[in-house]
Amino acid sequence: MKQIAICSASNETYVKGVAAALASTVLNAPREAHCRIYLLDGGIRESSWRKLEATMAALGRSCELIRLRPNMEHFAGLPQDWGASVMTYARLALPQMVKEDRILYVDADMVIQADWEALWATDMGEDIIAAAPDVITKTLSGDHLDLVKFNLDGAAPYFQAGFLLMDLKRWRESGLSEKVLTYLRENPQHCRFWDQSALNVVLYGRWKRLPDEWNTPAWWADDSGKPGYSLKAPVLHFVGPNKPWNYGHHGNSSSKVFFSWLDRTAWKGWRPNGLRFALKMVKYRAGQWLAAMRRS
Repeated sequence: MKQIAICSASNETYVKGVAAALASTVLNAPREAHCRIYLLDGGIRESSWRKLEATMAALGRSCELIRLRPNMEHFAGLPQDWGASVMTYARLALPQMVKEDRILYVDADMVIQADWEALWATDMGEDIIAAAPDVITKTLSGDHLDLVKFNLDGAAPYFQAGFLLMDLKRWRESGLSEKVLTYLRENPQHCRFWDQSALNVVLYGRWKRLPDEWNTPAWWADDSGKPGYSLKAPVLHFVGPNKPWNYGHHGNSSSKVFFSWLDRTAWKGWRPNGLRFALKMVKYRAGQWLAAMRRS
């Protein structure tokens, strides 16, 4: 049986997102393949992990869920992501934690809606990753990078790092994770999109371009979005801080697509609640205030 490796990363905040992401990825994987799913756990509750296990077992596909716990302290001091955490950097630990040579990395805030068997078989040549362009940022000059220091062509295309076909063998051999971390620590003013910014610098000229539709911003595909972008795109990516599981953003057309996938998981029927979300925001703001007080 063909073996396929999939990876994502999540903490408790993103656990419903990663459930939908993994379910959609597995259900669109090649039919005769066995999927090894590596989930980088940055703080998932045991009760939620059991739900994830139940979800994978109920999909009716040959798959196994493997829990990885990267040392998140390794990323302390780096800029925090939309979820007010350093979870975005967890995938940098992946190449040293698994023995796979090739893996599909899927962000916890996207859904996969098309068969990706042909994509898995992509000939990457000497490239280290295959990725779709970032249709919002578009070029390297759109990310406020130091083009002169790193000898970059500002007009060169810029990739979105949420959906990656990764050649882990070449990644390890090139010491890519170490180079990305060095960049982040030495150039904090030039990492607007965290490790995505660093990856675009370090992988300049070393990535293969996938069709744009394999990383479609979900809100561009909404009814009031941009012409030419479809809710049926192979990948819908809920970029930015407004996630479908957050109250107030759950009624969009793209969010309804997300919930149609969430309903195939152990969270079937779950929808955000206004009071629960308000209490969560109070807790979050209080945490920010306490952190600021400790630093002062």
